[in-house]
Amino acid sequence: MKKLTFSLILAAACFLFGNAQDESTIKEFASKYDAYIKQLTGKIPEIPAIAVVVIKNDKPVFLQAYGVADKETGTKADINTLFYIASSTKSFTALAAALLDKEDKIKLNDPVKKYSKGIDFSNSIPEKITVRDLLTHTSGLQNDPLTFRLAYSGEVDTKDINRVFAEATVYVDSNYNKYKYDNLGYNIYGILLKQSLEKKWQDVLQEKIFTPMKMEHTTAYVSKAIDNKWKIAYPYMYTAERGVTRTWLEKKDNNMQSAGGVFASIADIGAWLNMNMNEGKLNGKQIFPADIIRKCQTGYTKTERESAPFIGDGEYGLGWQIGKYKNEKVIYHHGGFPGYRSHISFLPDKKIAVAVLINDGSIGVRAGHLLATYAYDWLVQVENIDALYAKQLQDLLTTYDNGKKSLQAGLAERAKRTSQLSLPLESYTGKFRSSDFGTMEIFLKDNALAARLGNMQTVSTPFTEKETVRVELIPGSGQVLRFKKNNDNKIESVALDGVEFRKMN
Repeated sequence: MKKLTFSLILAAACFLFGNAQDESTIKEFASKYDAYIKQLTGKIPEIPAIAVVVIKNDKPVFLQAYGVADKETGTKADINTLFYIASSTKSFTALAAALLDKEDKIKLNDPVKKYSKGIDFSNSIPEKITVRDLLTHTSGLQNDPLTFRLAYSGEVDTKDINRVFAEATVYVDSNYNKYKYDNLGYNIYGILLKQSLEKKWQDVLQEKIFTPMKMEHTTAYVSKAIDNKWKIAYPYMYTAERGVTRTWLEKKDNNMQSAGGVFASIADIGAWLNMNMNEGKLNGKQIFPADIIRKCQTGYTKTERESAPFIGDGEYGLGWQIGKYKNEKVIYHHGGFPGYRSHISFLPDKKIAVAVLINDGSIGVRAGHLLATYAYDWLVQVENIDALYAKQLQDLLTTYDNGKKSLQAGLAERAKRTSQLSLPLESYTGKFRSSDFGTMEIFLKDNALAARLGNMQTVSTPFTEKETVRVELIPGSGQVLRFKKNNDNKIESVALDGVEFRKMN
């Protein structure tokens, strides 16, 4: 009995000592990590806001926000501030799909055409294409107008979207059963929800995920965030003309889409990661069936990633990338849109998860990855981490400086251009229509031609070829508008990236 009592005392002492050691380690990590983030933001003050959460062994060991959500008002970001997570939305949509599959509502192994009744496809769509193929990027389907409208222009009237879905979807057999990442499969799934269940994908996510998880600062409706007076981190990026500026293409309800359409706080994303890392369990409660979470995190198709930090061969599950970080299995999905970057990932075998949300579209992607890998490397005790990450921060600064110089050089080169338009500017104005891509309006602004396409609007600058101008309908992406004249020397159409828009009478 004495030996047993002594053993129990010794075990208790070891347990308490271990806990104290763990707490000391976590405190040191939090202190070091906070200092590193402040060092990064101090050296790159142009980044408006960064929100970070780190989960270790089911607990948030770091949860903090830095900077401002709104540079114009100086509103500070906090852990409940909403950031747009872009393509990281796919893991939410895919979980909803897995839950509906279990309920026999929309079966993952059923043909897509089973749930697209009433859609009269112009091109043949094979029966072999399943709902699962949509969500694993292996369907072989293409439809650029559909993804463009849903993610950018916001011209998404239901009848028009169904028509574009029917008329512009094409099947490429050589791409079938091969991983080709894009938004289309998830966009089509959103349409199937509306067609088959008469529910919007936004409402399905709220019902199936946000509400059960008590994600109180997460939504797929921008209008809801505004109505609730939730703090939103607005999008910014560096421009050579004006430095860091708020982007002119912002998310509204009409261009929030099932492949990228969620605003969430870092506190809610921490809970999301914790649940995923624990097979559906959160705070001791089983929110979702464990087999459903495992199904989402199972690889269904091979992938090869070239973008840091998780490079090399991997797999794609349902809304999750599955790969390696050094020698550790990593499950992740990043997201990006002009003015936003999200890094969301976890090491399941180490029970460590990290999310970084940033409202910057310039150096934000690299900064987010850097902060994520710092947390992983520190917590798994990589040697010489201070020296390693001092160098990586310096490399980041060099990359940012070089990027700014390149943009400034591009601006200087464009400033030398002269107009290549042969007619008075008024002659180029009017409304132009593409049945697939929507209506573009060309009008005068600040003594220059401007273009509007749904939510997208920009003022043009000269380009180098006859009857052309340069535009940035998508911030940071230069495009060319090519005007075409008829035999009467009047403008009859304009082309954008090879797509013709005919002038409307």
